Amino acid sequence: MDRASTSDAGPRRSPSQCLGVYQDGPFQKIERDGRTLLAPDPADAPFLRFVSEVGDRFGSLAVFARLVEPGPEDGRTPMPPRTEIIALPDYGNLRHVGSVARAGLRTAAAFWRGLAAVDVVWAFGPHPFELLLTLLASVRGKRVVLGVRQDTPAYFRARLPSGRWKPVLGAVQAMDAFHRVLARRLPATVVGEANARRYARGRSQVLLMQPTLVRATDVVDAPRERDWTDTISLLTVGRIDAEKNPLLLVEAIAKLERRLPGQFRLLWVGIGPLSVDVDRLAAELGVEDRIEMLGYVPFGPDLLELYRDAHAFVHVSLTEGAPQVLVEALASGTPIVATDVGGVRAALDGGGAGLLVPPSDAEALAAAVLRLADDSALRSRLIAHGLELARTRTLEVEAARVADFLRDA
Repeated sequence: MDRASTSDAGPRRSPSQCLGVYQDGPFQKIERDGRTLLAPDPADAPFLRFVSEVGDRFGSLAVFARLVEPGPEDGRTPMPPRTEIIALPDYGNLRHVGSVARAGLRTAAAFWRGLAAVDVVWAFGPHPFELLLTLLASVRGKRVVLGVRQDTPAYFRARLPSGRWKPVLGAVQAMDAFHRVLARRLPATVVGEANARRYARGRSQVLLMQPTLVRATDVVDAPRERDWTDTISLLTVGRIDAEKNPLLLVEAIAKLERRLPGQFRLLWVGIGPLSVDVDRLAAELGVEDRIEMLGYVPFGPDLLELYRDAHAFVHVSLTEGAPQVLVEALASGTPIVATDVGGVRAALDGGGAGLLVPPSDAEALAAAVLRLADDSALRSRLIAHGLELARTRTLEVEAARVADFLRDA
């Protein structure tokens, strides 16, 4: 796996090249200050902001965007005004087989037209339309680099609405296997150590990347002073969705409340379809007053303040690549407790920069939080090592590494 960093001379730029990006997900066109901008789903916005930074190393950035009808203003973060939009038809989701089929020909036509202006294609998958774009780009003689953000079979396994959808998982696994075979012929950027091992197989044309929005100036020199004898504030940031296992956090807060009533509170940044389930379980367990839902907060000063003020950051996914939120917590000097899944262990240097707990174990999660609260020496070690890591994983460093790979692989 390629881990080379950019040279001291600064990031290389390709002023004449256009980077074309495909990341399946709903986008909206929004009007702001007299401009038409491309706004991704809030769940994808942090990653696509990182992609935009990579695109700044090229002459221009074009996004193959599946456009949906604008909804109520929800504070979406638009991509930079210079982003070119290659519009794709919407099909809902992959469970709507008829809609997918009807969108196929129009998607292929849009890909073919859009590729005329693109020099390098960065296509994220596995996804049926990503594979189609890869084929068409190869026919047109474009440089193609695959992108992998997560363990796709594990992601779909966590999101199956019911047992009757299990046969679909077989199709997903087959598509994932084909994608890994394709990566033997094409270079790939991969998020998370576990995913990189699945794709690399000893090859050098796989770049392990750590998406982040944390700039060098965002990394604190020293952690903020915190009083661990009074109310302890925990923070979590992420989609309230099945693969994020949000109900585990509620169960852990209930366990902490039973042991030390009134000692802990949880600030929760994020939105998602399981928000109602979180509220319901919190009421059932009697901890609704210990959890404050803050909704969607885009990356920026307000979010960084939440990290820096929190006593600890907790992250409890069932499946992950390499979460951007972990770098944000490390850079804020905030100790971390996280489930040991996907690329989380590597992101926390094997546990040297954060406490790792098994997934779906509320008792272990609560015990780890209590351990942090009781051991100041442990907190200091984790924070110091985390700040060292964060300084090597800034946006400037990672975006330059990825841009160099996209040009040269």
